[in-house]
Amino acid sequence: MGMILTITANPSVDISYELDEFKIDDVNRTSQVIKDAGGKGIHVGYVVKELGGAVVHSGFVGGALGQYIKETLKSKDQESRLIDIKEDTRNCIAVLHGGNQTEILEKGPTISQEEKDEFIKNLDKISEDCEIINISGSLPQGLDVDFYQTIIKYAKDHNKFVAVDTSGKTLEAIINAEIKPDLIKPNETEIGDVLGIEVNKENLGQILLKEPFKDIRYVIASMGKDGALVKANDKIYGASVPEVTAINPVGSGDSSLAGALFAINNGKDDIEIIKTSMTCGLLNVLNKEIAHINIDDFDKYYDLIKVEEII
Repeated sequence: MGMILTITANPSVDISYELDEFKIDDVNRTSQVIKDAGGKGIHVGYVVKELGGAVVHSGFVGGALGQYIKETLKSKDQESRLIDIKEDTRNCIAVLHGGNQTEILEKGPTISQEEKDEFIKNLDKISEDCEIINISGSLPQGLDVDFYQTIIKYAKDHNKFVAVDTSGKTLEAIINAEIKPDLIKPNETEIGDVLGIEVNKENLGQILLKEPFKDIRYVIASMGKDGALVKANDKIYGASVPEVTAINPVGSGDSSLAGALFAINNGKDDIEIIKTSMTCGLLNVLNKEIAHINIDDFDKYYDLIKVEEII
C-alpha cells in the first residue's frame, strides 16, 4: 500500500475570527483566532492522516506565508514536496459572527512558466512511493486546465489512481477530455452547470452512466444532508446519512474525498469505499475545526450509513 499524494495548486493560510457581532465600518476585536495551513488538497491530507494513511502534500508556496504552510505541515508530521515560487502564498479569512460566516478570499500568486515547468519536471520525485494522486481546488493565476490534464496523463502513464476535485470550466474541460481521471467529486449543482441541464435526484443516476461520465470509474455526486449518489464502475448507489446537528459543515467535501481515497488505497470494495467516504464527511460536520474528524466516533457513524444499489 503506497502513499496518497495530494496536490493543492493554490494553497492558503486560513484564518478564522469568531465574533459575537460583526460591526460594519467599526473596529471588531476578538481573541478567538484559528490559523492553519489550508486549501482543499491540504484538507484532504489532514483527514487521510487522521484515518491512519500515509500522505504527501505538494503544490506551490511562496514568501513568509508559504513558509508557514511548510512549518505547519511539518508540525503535524505530514510530509511535503512543495515547489517554491517568487510570489507570496495567499490568506483566506473567515469571520464567524452570530451563526453566519463571511469569507474574504485572496486571489493568490501568479505561477510563472518556469515554476510550472519545474513542477511537471519533478513529478517523478513528487509522486515517488505514491499510488494515488489527488488534485483539489482552483487553479492559481498563470496555470490553466492543461496543468491538471498533464498530471492526469502522468498518473495514467505510471499506473497511479488519479482523483480530481474542482468545478466550473476546469471540471468541464477535465470530464470532456480524452484522458479522464479515475474519480471526481462534483455536487449535483456543478453537474447541472457543466451539462447545462436541470439535474435532480431522479435523473442523476442515468446521467452518470452516460457520456461524459461513463468512462470515469467513480463519481461521488454529493447532495448535502441527503447523502450522495455514487457511480462506481457501471453501477449507481444511493448513500444516505443519519440526521445530525451540524457544528461546522466547511470541509465536509474534502473529508468525504479523503475517506474514499483512503478506502481505495486499502483495497476496500465499492460499498466500503462509499461508507468510508460518507462517514468522514459526516464526522467533519460534527467538528468545529475544518477537515478534522474524531476517529473514535468512526465505527458508530459508519454503521449508520445506508448504501443501496439503485441501477
